[in-house]
Amino acid sequence: MSVPHPVETVLAFGSTGLLLYLAQRSLHRNLQGALLRLAGHPDRALVLYWALLFPGILLHELSHWGMALLLGIRRYRFALWPRRIGGQIRLGAVLLEEVDPFRMSLVGAAPMVAGLALIALLDGGPPGPEASGLGLPLQAGSALLALTREAGGWVRIYLLFAVGNTMWPSPSDRAAWPVVGGIGLILAGLTFAGLPEALPAAGSLLTQGTAQLTPLLALVLALDLPLLVGLVALRAAFERPGRRPSP
Repeated sequence: MSVPHPVETVLAFGSTGLLLYLAQRSLHRNLQGALLRLAGHPDRALVLYWALLFPGILLHELSHWGMALLLGIRRYRFALWPRRIGGQIRLGAVLLEEVDPFRMSLVGAAPMVAGLALIALLDGGPPGPEASGLGLPLQAGSALLALTREAGGWVRIYLLFAVGNTMWPSPSDRAAWPVVGGIGLILAGLTFAGLPEALPAAGSLLTQGTAQLTPLLALVLALDLPLLVGLVALRAAFERPGRRPSP
């Protein structure tokens, strides 16, 4: 079995993550618009939006709380109810003691780590190194189709949607991310400079880690893209010229 090149592996991970992030931004906007049309009132639409994503919201906030507990950070409040704060929507919150940037960065990253771990479990475990390259989208789509034929598969697909669309760090989570971001840039730079040859163990760990995570991101992307296309088409149908608004 061929081992993927470290540079290609890191690039595949970064490009898949970026595509997923951009797709989810659009998906959330269109989903909120569709729920507003369905509910007819912003507050009711917000509750529907929160309820639809609740399993992921719960995991997100519990991840913050659990990481803070492990790191010895004082915890003040745990909230699981949606609120509008200015122009932003907050679906849950954990109020913590302000500590050093490194520990706050780890707390901010916890939902992403927990989310990817649960996605791997829902998908039957992390794929092998062969699940990479241009075949990723097809492999992800095939994995989703296989889930629909299994007992409880639709529940797992729903959980994939809820968790995969709430695992990204929120703006407040990203406030302390310069430390983790700097470490990531250093590792990426070392990879392109030939880290695997200089430090075989570290290079192998980085390559295998990103190779395992990329298919998990691709799985969520394969789930989100058809939903996004459907929501965009639905919005276009309602907004096309000549359509009479509902009373």
